[in-house]
Amino acid sequence: MKKRIFSILFLAALATLWACKLKPSYEVGKVYHGFKLVKKEFVKEVNADCLYFIHEKSGAHLFKIAADDNNKLFNIAFKTVPENDFGTPHIMEHSVLNGSKNFPVKSPFDVLRKGSLNTFLNAMTGADITTYPVASMNNKDYFNLMHVYLDAVFNPLLKEDPRILKQEGWHYELDSINGELRYNGVVYNEMKGAYSSPTRELGYQINKILFPDNTYGVESGGYPTAIPGLTQEYFVAFHNKFYHPSNSYILLYGNADLDKELEFIDKEYLSKYDRLDEKIEIPLQKPFEAKKYAEKPYPVPEGSSLKDKTYLSMSYVIGESTDMELGLALDIITDALVNNETAPLRLALQEAGIGKDVNAWVNDYKQNVLTIRVQNANLEDKDRFDKIVTETLQKVVDEGFDKETIDGIVNRLEFRLREGNSSQKGLMYLWQNYKGWFFADDPYLGLKFEEPLAAVKDGIKNGLLQKIIKEQILNNPHALLLVLKPQPGLEKVITQKIKKELADYKASLSKEELEKLVEETKALKEFQKSEDSPEALAKMPMLKLSDISPDVEWYNLEEKKVDNVPVLYHPDFTNDILYTNLYFDLRVLPQELIPYAQLLNQVIGLLNTKNYSYGDLDNALNINTGGFYTSISSFQKDYSDDNLIPKFVVTSKAFTEKGDTLFKLISEILINTKYDDVDRLKSVLARQQSRIDARIKNNGMGVALTRLSSYYNKSGVFNEQIQGLEYYNFLTDLTTNFDSKHQEISEKLAETAKLLFNKSNLIAAVTCSDEQFETFENGLKILNSTLPNNEVKLQTWNLVPTIKNEGLMAASKVQFVTKGYDFKKLGYKWSGKMRVLSQILSTDYLQTQIRVIGGAYGGFCGFSQSGNVYFASYRDPNLKSTLENFDKTPEFLDSLEVSDDEMTRYIIGTVAKMEYPTTPSQRGSIAISRYFYNITPQMLKQEKEEVLSTTVEDIKSMKPIVNDILSQNAYCVFGNTQKIKENKDLFKSILNVTK
Repeated sequence: MKKRIFSILFLAALATLWACKLKPSYEVGKVYHGFKLVKKEFVKEVNADCLYFIHEKSGAHLFKIAADDNNKLFNIAFKTVPENDFGTPHIMEHSVLNGSKNFPVKSPFDVLRKGSLNTFLNAMTGADITTYPVASMNNKDYFNLMHVYLDAVFNPLLKEDPRILKQEGWHYELDSINGELRYNGVVYNEMKGAYSSPTRELGYQINKILFPDNTYGVESGGYPTAIPGLTQEYFVAFHNKFYHPSNSYILLYGNADLDKELEFIDKEYLSKYDRLDEKIEIPLQKPFEAKKYAEKPYPVPEGSSLKDKTYLSMSYVIGESTDMELGLALDIITDALVNNETAPLRLALQEAGIGKDVNAWVNDYKQNVLTIRVQNANLEDKDRFDKIVTETLQKVVDEGFDKETIDGIVNRLEFRLREGNSSQKGLMYLWQNYKGWFFADDPYLGLKFEEPLAAVKDGIKNGLLQKIIKEQILNNPHALLLVLKPQPGLEKVITQKIKKELADYKASLSKEELEKLVEETKALKEFQKSEDSPEALAKMPMLKLSDISPDVEWYNLEEKKVDNVPVLYHPDFTNDILYTNLYFDLRVLPQELIPYAQLLNQVIGLLNTKNYSYGDLDNALNINTGGFYTSISSFQKDYSDDNLIPKFVVTSKAFTEKGDTLFKLISEILINTKYDDVDRLKSVLARQQSRIDARIKNNGMGVALTRLSSYYNKSGVFNEQIQGLEYYNFLTDLTTNFDSKHQEISEKLAETAKLLFNKSNLIAAVTCSDEQFETFENGLKILNSTLPNNEVKLQTWNLVPTIKNEGLMAASKVQFVTKGYDFKKLGYKWSGKMRVLSQILSTDYLQTQIRVIGGAYGGFCGFSQSGNVYFASYRDPNLKSTLENFDKTPEFLDSLEVSDDEMTRYIIGTVAKMEYPTTPSQRGSIAISRYFYNITPQMLKQEKEEVLSTTVEDIKSMKPIVNDILSQNAYCVFGNTQKIKENKDLFKSILNVTK
């Protein structure tokens, strides 16, 4: 025993020495590869040493979170301050990733997307930040990504090549002298899609009025009608001003060698720049002297009813985002005042009959903006809304909040902060730290939540929340009451105005100028169609197939039984949290109750129960759990459409010490919910209808894809009934006719719950450590003792797919075009090589035809093991030409020529989508999903081997599959009403998607 202890101690000491050799001790004040260490501190909230450097020569800021995490993140951010609605920061974000000095390919981003092991690869534009994060678990890949991104932001080709702005931002498009002049461009069409959402328009108008004198009053993403104001000269000047190292903020996260990171960044980039004296600042907006009021329109289809389609909002500018205590307090106030089930403003508006849903949030710009928004209201409600908000705020100041409500909200906030349940922790910390870094020169500020949280908890006892409401909300003149009202046919008016603008501009051009524009259009398309030279591609860093392990990640699942209930147990370290799932089989329901299962999913936990009012229940869940959610998930055993396994899933989590309480609350909800409380049921259904109405308007892609799959497989028919247009129509009918149908609704919900929540119909699952399993077991026994234990009989459903080829008309400025089928119904079998096929089509053919040339925000396809295949375009200005491009895919495969290096990239990019970082709860969910699909380690290994061995000949040999899928001619389009009507001959039917 002594020898063994000595050996362990010796090895530990050796490991410590080796660690010291790998990780030198960094000292404050010393310079490392040009970086001076300004501060070093262990931050317990992130469980890591955090080091803050300033690069002496260039003035760049760098912050390293030296966490023991293999998923390494590199990010470089710039404080970007637009002064108009051109969308310059957003277009710049796209454009810097379209070629650079050291990587002169047309789109290094897309080359990386094709062939990197990244776990995250993107770039984002905020109101005051443009940021470029990449992450990878592979060390070589991590440094490759860093290299490409640094070159992109500091040495972009956009300065010398105006075609990049034209492609990514906007350009005039004229195919012939006699043709129609159009605007086109990726960001132009992306933002047209974004502004098809009324809530996006509402946010734009709020900020425009609240911040008339600084950058927050303009749209950094670009307002569609303003984007064509951006010129090449302005674009280049913007880059020169904001994309200098002195205005850069570099975040490094994870276990990469810091010395190597610093050496590389200094040697390759920062050492080539000199510090600038000018610091980019954003002035504070001067407060208003009095609250403002405004009305603005948004488009709805011609002939639409205006009833219940107005948005009412109240917004307040409150303090600065670097005040962490204020930020946490405002989060608590928005939940307590509005978002909680018994929040006083929610109840007051509900009692007054104003709107169908209300929510509140805080946008933490340099100055915080708290917004309260009511949707599905009416214009005549605005004065009462204003009065009720004021009266409710005053009542809270006078009487305070319910203590139990506040305790629950604070507990849930604290649980979320401490759990940190994200597999992309570097990205999570990026969003936490940049405000303090940008505006207080303190990258530690946003990470260290314990002290401000303790201060807020202490302050609550002494009236902190009431004080903030009185001084910074109720008596705050920097406020705005904004009404966004529907205007039928407004989109048509806007479209005609743009057409006239373009026609007038065209008429002002000479014949020579028109010919030049035609030539420029042709030249741009030729440029977009052209391929990168082998020499340019060779400069892009890449991995080898030998860098990829042939092994697969398998998450253990132990099958147990507790009180004769099957239990799926995934053992994992969860930091004393129980992650539980309860799976109830939906096949016990007759087919006509399928939509009621979704309705049950939406209302359960929000209604009164035998022993709790809905408010007390909400408080109890907040105080004792980290979350309670329900959902409907469908699995397909052996990936067969004939083996649909639909489950009603109850998901919850809690610290082990609250395990028994968690299961008692679950039991109360499942067994004792009162479905016959008419007033409460009416209120909850109206809210859910309002939310799905907003989702339908904002998620054209999801609507079209769900509808499409219902054309050709049973699982698609099922999904349409629980989340598609069919469910939306079902719910809208119930809410519209609630007074005559409420008894039937209550009875159907009770019947659905009684059939589902049965001990014999349950499979339980948990992710926790072995030490915690006993707590879960005891809790499950508590639940089991309350569930009925009746014999289960699974029903046979007659789910019949029908190809409908519909045009779904909406007040949208763009289209979402989808086409697909089920290859298994055509006699084909799944192979992992189909993953590579999907990667090639998405990142090459469709990317080029739909996005680069067509101007859509995205074009892609998907192949699944179940047989489902889809082709899709996202925020697309086109319709018919996109369907034609889908149909030309077999021609692309026929002529496909791919070098060995290109195929390697495609394969590596495919593997990246199969392997990603996970949290304990995610690993448990993956293991359970594999159980229901009947996936084995051997199947995963075979699939990976098929991917790794894919050849060009394999891809070309799949042309018949693609051809047969597209030949079924099943498609669905969600889009602009006029565009769909212009192409009505393509559709079997056209219909309005919302009421």
